[in-house]
Amino acid sequence: MNNSTVNILDLPDEILLNIFKTLNNMDLLYSLFGINKRLDNMVCDINLTRSINLMMLPSNRAIDWRTSTIRDRIFMQLLPRIHNNVECFTVQGCFFLRVLLAGNYPNLHESPFIHTSFLHQITDLAVRISDKITNESMETLLIGIYKNIFTILTNLKYLDLNVNDTYAFGKSLLKGLPSNICCSSSIIHLRIKMNNFEDFLSLMDGRLSQLHTFIIDLDYIYDTCYAALRFNRRRFNMRYLSSSVLNIAVKNHRE
Repeated sequence: MNNSTVNILDLPDEILLNIFKTLNNMDLLYSLFGINKRLDNMVCDINLTRSINLMMLPSNRAIDWRTSTIRDRIFMQLLPRIHNNVECFTVQGCFFLRVLLAGNYPNLHESPFIHTSFLHQITDLAVRISDKITNESMETLLIGIYKNIFTILTNLKYLDLNVNDTYAFGKSLLKGLPSNICCSSSIIHLRIKMNNFEDFLSLMDGRLSQLHTFIIDLDYIYDTCYAALRFNRRRFNMRYLSSSVLNIAVKNHRE
């Protein structure tokens, strides 16, 4: 009798989907997502991603590289891909914000921890990001926050986003994003971390019309821009404007 082996990729889609339906969908997503386009489309099928359970996901207290990698992949790659499919979500409270920022979940109607009906009641939010992740992962996380937070929390007035100063970014976090991103008519107090003075000016184009207290942590700024930031507070209609800068560079201008 001849021995034969069958590669999983040799099976037709219908058989694969029937097999996948018998497995834990999060194990399936994490194991097979990213291998190739065909498997991505199958494991992200709406029938497999209507209900998501993240209760077995290691908590934020687990800081080893493996668990951090698992969390990053779920929140930065998987959920943004399937968020439109999710109807039921079960998640630990410590992941509340990261789940919200991963997508809009237009079809979500059941969750023990996430009730979209009360999001408009949130006016004050203080967030400390202490996970030990790579600069690139932190950069992706912050861009996701800036893109989605004011859309999700429409009545947010106070936001304090505390990020470890050891993270330094190599590019503007808002560059290339439309002017309706990071836009709010309700926010009055804002503390955030960004890369350079270009990010600061992007936020001062009128998109934060009620802002009167702005605390910004910058990685990099030219000395001439720093002077402008210090002496032009009235131009931006600020009651309180503060900045901390990791690197102030001197740029020589030739006449």
